[in-house]
Amino acid sequence: MTGDMPGAVGEPVPAEAVFAGTDRIRVLLATAGGGKSVLLRQHLSDGAAGRLAGRVHDQLPPAVPVLIRATALAAEPLLSRALEAAVIEELGPYGLRDAPTADFFARPPAPGAPWLVMVDGLDEVPDRTTRVTLLERLAREGGQEPSPYRFVVATRPLPDDELARLGPGVGRFELQPFTPADLRTYARRCFRDLPHRDIHVQVFTAGLGASGLQELARIPLMASMLCPLYAADPTRSRPEGRTGAYRSFVEMLYEQNTHKNVGATHAEAIRVLADRHQIPRDQQAAERAARVVRDELPDLIDRLAHERKNGNTAPAVVILATQLHVRRPDKVRPALWNAFLGDLLRPTGLLAERAGDFHFLHQTLLEYHAARHATRDVQARAELLTRLFPHRPVSAGGDPAPSPVPPSPSPVPVRPLAADPSYLGFLLNGLLAPGDHVAADTVRALDDLAARNAAGALRLLADQIRMRTGLPTDLLARHLTAFSRDKQLDGSRILAAWCLVVVGGRHRGEGAELLAGLADDTALTFEDRVRAATQLARMKGYLPRAAKLLLRMAGGRPLGDRLKAGRALGELAGYRGEAIAMFTHLLNRDPLPLYGDFYERMDMATVLAGWGNERGTELLLHMTNDTALSFRRRARAALGLARLDDERVAEPLSAMAVYDDPEDDIYGSVLAARALAQLSRHREDGARALARIAGDPEAWDSLARVDAAEFLAAVDGHRGEALALLTRLAGGGTTRLYAAKALAKLGGHHPTA
Repeated sequence: MTGDMPGAVGEPVPAEAVFAGTDRIRVLLATAGGGKSVLLRQHLSDGAAGRLAGRVHDQLPPAVPVLIRATALAAEPLLSRALEAAVIEELGPYGLRDAPTADFFARPPAPGAPWLVMVDGLDEVPDRTTRVTLLERLAREGGQEPSPYRFVVATRPLPDDELARLGPGVGRFELQPFTPADLRTYARRCFRDLPHRDIHVQVFTAGLGASGLQELARIPLMASMLCPLYAADPTRSRPEGRTGAYRSFVEMLYEQNTHKNVGATHAEAIRVLADRHQIPRDQQAAERAARVVRDELPDLIDRLAHERKNGNTAPAVVILATQLHVRRPDKVRPALWNAFLGDLLRPTGLLAERAGDFHFLHQTLLEYHAARHATRDVQARAELLTRLFPHRPVSAGGDPAPSPVPPSPSPVPVRPLAADPSYLGFLLNGLLAPGDHVAADTVRALDDLAARNAAGALRLLADQIRMRTGLPTDLLARHLTAFSRDKQLDGSRILAAWCLVVVGGRHRGEGAELLAGLADDTALTFEDRVRAATQLARMKGYLPRAAKLLLRMAGGRPLGDRLKAGRALGELAGYRGEAIAMFTHLLNRDPLPLYGDFYERMDMATVLAGWGNERGTELLLHMTNDTALSFRRRARAALGLARLDDERVAEPLSAMAVYDDPEDDIYGSVLAARALAQLSRHREDGARALARIAGDPEAWDSLARVDAAEFLAAVDGHRGEALALLTRLAGGGTTRLYAAKALAKLGGHHPTA
């Protein structure tokens, strides 16, 4: 998982890190099937297990986790009541005897330990206004002082302007997909009952590569489907793409649920319904209607998913009961009919029953079935295509003649560039798979979109390639090649070239050549050129060429560019030595302490130190102790070593963090205190120094006081103190506006202007 936090942008951290710390609100991001819900439930389980095992308090998580669906939270205006209902729904079937007391979730669960409210499925709230209202509500709750709550909000990626409602200082953590090693480990666990399982792991992973599913299998949910599919029948050919994987998975659910005897269970449900009626005519009518429903059940499940996807929140049996094919005979009471519909849904394995309603096992399973309904026949596919691409070119033969059957009520409009990529992928597969005139019109519509909006079309194609949607190879190759050469797309050209590599076949080599050309293209920014070379290095057989490009790019460039190219070179397998040699040569070229390009040299030394190179640590230590330099420069140099927990900078940082003389560089003292707080043994010393500066009314640089308070908020256990200081600073004086912005950034409240 990568964490996007102040000072730690993009740094990989363990997945459990999203629950640690004292931040009031954090966001957990992952694509469809990326493992968000599993991670939340695992943390909930671990927290409960710890308490049941009687671990002492200081060994327990600092916050007590409680899980709630975003849809449930949005429907209940009082947070404590929403949490109470969520717990009753979750634990009621397992023997919960009494409801929590009215104030149970309104106060902390233990002294010093807040509730960790894990809000799952924010993206499943269908209405944008409702989502924004919920986010603003969470921001207000998180900004209260004191508050019994911390929040982790799990969601698929949403527009930035929505998540920004939580405040710009809110940390965002993105779950990363499985690495190849992770996938092999997971497969070994799934294949534990197969003889010679290591051989099966090799065959399985090789089969993924041959079928083009290796990237898709890195998504945890897809791995959880593909591995059991293989384990159930290793001789079965791999499914085609994501839709094929879901189709095979649903078939497997029925095949492997033989112990539930679904057919016999359905037959028994029909018999029970019929037997509730003693008049032969009524009994026969009930049985006929029930058999129709049983026979139509797969289509009805698709329709149920489609209704739910389009915002219908009525109970599942109520939704089904309103469908034309589920007409209830007059003599069958509604309660009996609804109970019968539930008896049909329950054993399918596709839905789980919670709190008296049926829910699809996963959001993507709902999307798969909803798309099946939206593309169920030629007319439905033509209507969907018109909704997706209302301005598409009309085919030469014109649109298909309208069917005499009246169309179903129009669902929520779908805009391809704004639609969730996961659902859109299922829809596109349904439009394209039959290979008929609607499929041809879909290709023309995508061509038209690419001509009108290259940047948007590239994003759409990249998302669908990642999910192995069955887009025609010639369409992909044609547009991706054009996009990679379109100078107006700037750095996005790299994405287009890499997608061409992923398309595979002969296009793999074409994409590699385009990446190499982009790395040499001086019309791109230097950062983009480095990125193109780094992408090329990911390709088997192209590592030496990518390394040569980076070395050439580093030659004769400004020091900052050499730093960027050298850092990328050092991350390539087998080339760190060359990067270290380049950096040490550049750092030794000018005698110390006459630094040229000081900050670039300092960053270069920081990279070397992070790689465990003594020259880097020596240079940073020399800069830290060089009293000819300003406090700011010395503190910045020390920060690189403080992040490595190098105790040698503790003494100079402690001295610099003391702000006594008005002529001292107060901002240098702020940076020194911040660096001191990075040292594990001196965290509290650094926090005290930051608090002292932030609270000093005599400090001549009042903006530095605000910065000190912001840095203090990032130190574990000091957020409340920092918010109190910022609130005081926002109350008046020259710092008022700056402090108010800092408070808003951290999700706190401030006096109105």
